[in-house]
Amino acid sequence: MSTWVKNTVQYLLFLGIGLALLYFSFQKVNTDDLWENISSVSISGLIGIIAIGFLAMVFRGLRWVQMMKSMGYHVTGTRAISAVALSYLVNLVTPRVGEIIRCTALKRTNQVPIDKSLGTVVLERMVDLLMFLFVVISTLIISRAELSNFLSQNGVELPQITAISISLYILGFSFLTFIIIKTKKYWCQWKPIQKLKGLTAGVVQGIKSLRTVDNKPLFWLYSIGIWSCYVATIAVGFTLLSGFENIGFEQAFFVSVAAGLGFIIPVPGGIGTYHYLVTSALIILGVSETNGATFATLIHGSQSLMFVITGALGFVFLYFAGRK
Repeated sequence: MSTWVKNTVQYLLFLGIGLALLYFSFQKVNTDDLWENISSVSISGLIGIIAIGFLAMVFRGLRWVQMMKSMGYHVTGTRAISAVALSYLVNLVTPRVGEIIRCTALKRTNQVPIDKSLGTVVLERMVDLLMFLFVVISTLIISRAELSNFLSQNGVELPQITAISISLYILGFSFLTFIIIKTKKYWCQWKPIQKLKGLTAGVVQGIKSLRTVDNKPLFWLYSIGIWSCYVATIAVGFTLLSGFENIGFEQAFFVSVAAGLGFIIPVPGGIGTYHYLVTSALIILGVSETNGATFATLIHGSQSLMFVITGALGFVFLYFAGRK
């Protein structure tokens, strides 16, 4: 099977999963009530959650500038933010491709090698994973019962954390690491691995850029700011709709975990997965299915609208920047 056919089948499969989950999310929802709830949202409130989402994009772009600078490439904040905005727009249609697109954009405008900029993107994902784990840990502390119920409804059980289980995890990880090291001379001879070495050289350099990044406190401040905006979007969203009066700010962490999982699954634009998981999380918190679906639609729709507008503007800006 060719790569093109394989990627197409995979794309259609995940798109089908997303559409199926979208159907399950709205099958019991009255569309008239849904529209009435969304229509009740004030324009200022809608602009507010869009602005918070855009601020996260700005933080991500400025953080990327720092990483580029650590490798000796001067990229303006406007170009970096535009490239990030374009990547979000592309990811609405083709997940993960946006990361390559934004690296390609900087190659065109600033002659930054794609392998090196891609390395910084890999580093971004590692830092984002760390921040997401922090949100998960915060949720475990604040809303462990709700998170446990949410995972149980989706076929996952929280492991019991004991001294024995931790010891077994460490032992298993150590054994796997030992096997990989001992068999290195065998699997390193595989042709796919050898072809990967050329690409990983640039990627590794990008990852190492964290050690030389200027103003590390600012780098981590941007990282915390990005995820604070994600949680704040959820928290502010609670105040815009009726039926959320009994949900406090601390529950925003729990819903943010569900929202994050909705975007981790490679479904175009998180359509369906985001709506299903966020609605399920809100139902556990005592919100009606209609209100939960309304909330998911409001947040996902507003952020998608922001991605389309900023991504289009970013594309135009980068196009003319590349012609100079």
